Amino acid sequence: MTHVSQTPRPTAEHWEQIRREFVSGVSAPVLAERSTRRRGAIEGWRRSDFVPTGLAPPPPWMRGTPSREEAIAADPALEEVGEAVAMARFGLLFNPDPKTLRNHAFRRAAESAAVDWLQEAMVWMRLAQLIDRAAHRIERDGQPFRDLGYIRAAWLQHAHGTLADDGDGQDAPGTDTPDTA
Repeated sequence: MTHVSQTPRPTAEHWEQIRREFVSGVSAPVLAERSTRRRGAIEGWRRSDFVPTGLAPPPPWMRGTPSREEAIAADPALEEVGEAVAMARFGLLFNPDPKTLRNHAFRRAAESAAVDWLQEAMVWMRLAQLIDRAAHRIERDGQPFRDLGYIRAAWLQHAHGTLADDGDGQDAPGTDTPDTA
């Protein structure tokens, strides 16, 4: 098998110069870099002349995260998952109970551990353990919020209803809005 080289082999003078530089303390990688740069300068090499051919598509982990719309277009069942998650969060917010909260915390710990977010998984697992310890007290009290919380919610609901019922175009008393006239 014959090897055809497109570039001429280095001359004896060139090797002698490289040997002198090497003996004087210049490292081999630096000499190789200089030789490559010299050859490139003599022959007019440019990186912009390189035309990639037949590149494979990037692997899945380098493609980036698809947007929500792209993921739903690829798999329509994901829309139902989003709705289920929203309903679960709604239930946690407005009708919390220890068992549901404990299950939610455990599920989030498992999800975090599955994607190697170990610190977040530990936080969620710690929350699940704390809920497990306090569940009997929460269930015994029977109300997820203090009485003051229920009073505030009733007042806000009443205030919102009063403002919504005021349909005469006038601002409710006590509200300050700048005059635009």
